[in-house]
Amino acid sequence: MSRWRDLPSLSMLRAFDATARSGSFAEAGRVLNVTHAAVTQAVRGLEAELGVPLVRRAGRTVGLTGAGEKLARALDEGFGTVAAGIASLRQAEARRVLRVATTTFIAETHVMPRLPEFWARHPGIEVAMSPSPARADIHRDGFDLAIRALSDGWSDPPGEEVRPLARIPLLAVCAPSLVARGRPDLQALPWIIGGDSPWDTDQLSATGIDPSRLNRVQVGSPHLEMSACRQGLGAMLATEIICRADLEAGRLVRLPLEGLPVVTYAVILPKGPRRPAVDAFADWLATIF
Repeated sequence: MSRWRDLPSLSMLRAFDATARSGSFAEAGRVLNVTHAAVTQAVRGLEAELGVPLVRRAGRTVGLTGAGEKLARALDEGFGTVAAGIASLRQAEARRVLRVATTTFIAETHVMPRLPEFWARHPGIEVAMSPSPARADIHRDGFDLAIRALSDGWSDPPGEEVRPLARIPLLAVCAPSLVARGRPDLQALPWIIGGDSPWDTDQLSATGIDPSRLNRVQVGSPHLEMSACRQGLGAMLATEIICRADLEAGRLVRLPLEGLPVVTYAVILPKGPRRPAVDAFADWLATIF
């Protein structure tokens, strides 16, 4: 049974508590941002419901009866406990680490190197990145938000809010040593294909490359694929934002493969109430893409 069933309304109790603290209907009204007449009516209604006088007028001030003093002490203790509990919850949530699900490459090459910028703006927010090639369910897995690369035709999933960050082209890249002898035969090149996902082979197939005749290179971990590509073990597909620094430094070169798509990087947020830290991180992400 609800403990609220036999209690007076919270608005009456708040009006009386404010009156008892301030000693004035008018001042209580200012505290609660209502008229003093509304406070007076609420206190009179509380007295009627309890069947006992709680206050007495003394000129422009309001004094408490014996019953009013007892109720005022009880409310002070009760509201104080509620306030302390809420403050404790807010502090705990403010200290809780922000859990971010993301892809391995975007975390390593673009987000994590820039995290000091975020911490300079928000020094009290701890961030834990969870890079993985698998798509995380932010609700089931307890993440605060996710960073995903979305293909064209995406829509907001149920219970999630999608905030696009940037449109980035997908590129085919490899180490300069792999194509040192001139224009390469793209079908004959070794290709670093990640995991069991058909996504890479689907993209290559759309460009005219036959996936069934690919010379596949698997390095066992998505964390090693970019390194393997830099070392000349094979070509790979990567969004421009991931391989931008390597292209600029000459560690990788772009292959002349036409027909690759443009993907949308987006931050995925749970709909409904969120900690301020979650929106602060999402807003910051929009500044670095």
